[in-house]
Amino acid sequence: MSEPGRVRAAVAADAAEIVHLGALMYKAVGARPTPMWAVEATDTVRERLGDDLFGCVIDAPEGGLASCGLVNVAPRLARPGARAHHMGYIQWVSTAPQHQRKGYARAVMEALLAETDRRGIEVVELHASPAGLHLYQDLGFFVKHDNIAMTSVRVARRD
Repeated sequence: MSEPGRVRAAVAADAAEIVHLGALMYKAVGARPTPMWAVEATDTVRERLGDDLFGCVIDAPEGGLASCGLVNVAPRLARPGARAHHMGYIQWVSTAPQHQRKGYARAVMEALLAETDRRGIEVVELHASPAGLHLYQDLGFFVKHDNIAMTSVRVARRD
């Protein structure tokens, strides 16, 4: 644990707390995380941190985490003008209710973006809730209008 209010790199031991804050973020946008989701998500975060997933956290003075954010790093086919062949997708930027309005989400985002810059990741994407929109715009994110982002949620078959 570091000094409360100070950003540090997430480690595998933070996985359960990161998932807890991620669940709060999902609940805020109307999703219903389940206990099974929490178990699976904790295992996934624990396994992938330090590999193709990195994160930043802020310790809470009362214990646990006050704020967190993760970046999934994925290979990407080259696009014209790009030098990097990886992209970053920011997820689970979340702050515990009692620690909101202290600048923690901004500090976490700035640390995540500094790390993407250090790794040479040129394209960083995220989905924003209405509450986070202004923060992300202040940090240089913009709503794309040159194409339409689409999603298809598929049911995975388990053979």
